[in-house]
Amino acid sequence: MSNVKTKEQLQSKLDELMSQLITTEEASEKWELSQDHIKRLCSSGKIAACKRGKTWFILKDQPSPKQL
Repeated sequence: MSNVKTKEQLQSKLDELMSQLITTEEASEKWELSQDHIKRLCSSGKIAACKRGKTWFILKDQPSPKQL
């Protein structure tokens, strides 16, 4: 039973973390910038993001790069 609880706790933690992240596609819509431009900003470190595989995960609550 405790193993199931642990899995549920881990899933809850993952859901919480993922709710704080957006993809380059979502950031593009949110900030009204092209997806390619968002990827360049991620690569250069101008916005807070991390890459897993081919996907960039961007912190949702940071200011628009237009404001920097």
